[in-house]
Order: sequence, then structure tokens, then C-alpha cells
Amino acid sequence: MTRSGLTLWFTGLPGAGKSTLARRVAETLVGRGLRVELLDGDEFRASLSSDLGFSKEDRDINVRRIGFVARLLSRNGIVAIVAAISPYRAIRDEVRRQHEAPFVEIFVDCSLDELIRRDTKGLYARALRGEIDHSLEFQIRTRRRWHLT
Repeated sequence: MTRSGLTLWFTGLPGAGKSTLARRVAETLVGRGLRVELLDGDEFRASLSSDLGFSKEDRDINVRRIGFVARLLSRNGIVAIVAAISPYRAIRDEVRRQHEAPFVEIFVDCSLDELIRRDTKGLYARALRGEIDHSLEFQIRTRRRWHLT
């Protein structure tokens, strides 16, 4: 068992596979005797961030909250694995700077065709019809990746 923790931060567009990959990494690390905690963005939003919407300000607050919990875990010898859309680089960089333990960002990429095919929450269909406005439609149409903004 290790005494030093770290944060593995999986980011990418909705449906890219962040949670799936994060769970598999967590299972592997637990199997090697490490203490691991998975912080899933959807679960976090349903609990500690249920008061937030999807404006840029609210997204930033949500990422800061997840980052705070990850920082507490990692500085106490736990591998914190985050799976969250976290679209804005500036906030991820802010969270990274606040970490005492190593912080590794992993961008989970996926083709637009596959994202639309997977669309379990219907976000892409709604965005392409212009029904939601949280810049997802622009991101989809231009394939400009949130992780670079």
C-alpha cells in the first residue's frame, strides 16, 4: 500500500467514456492494493452539486468542488480518480495548482459519430436540434474540444 496519493482527472465530452475508463482504472489499482476513491461527475452533480445549473459559473463551481474533494483525498494517501466533463482549462489548471499531490489530466477523446451514437442522455440529439444552449451545440458542430478552452 502506498502512502502518497495522486489525482487522475478524466475529462472529455459527454459520452466519451470517462466514467467507464475511470472505473476500470480504479478496479485495477484496488487490485494492486492501493486506496482509491472514484469521484464521478454525474454522481457529484446529483449530490454535492445538486444546487447548480449548467452556466459557465456553475460548471466552474462544480469543478472546484470536485477538485477540493480530490485534493483532500490525494493529500491523505488516496488515489482520487475524477471522471467529469470539466470543460474549461483555466478551472482545471486552478484545481491542479491547489493540489499538493501529483495531478494527472487524461483527455478521453471520441469521434463525433460515436458520441452521437452513444448519446444515452439524449444531449447530442437535443443540442443538434437547438433545444439546449450550454454551448454543447457549438462544440458538436465545430468539433472544438472543451478541454482546449
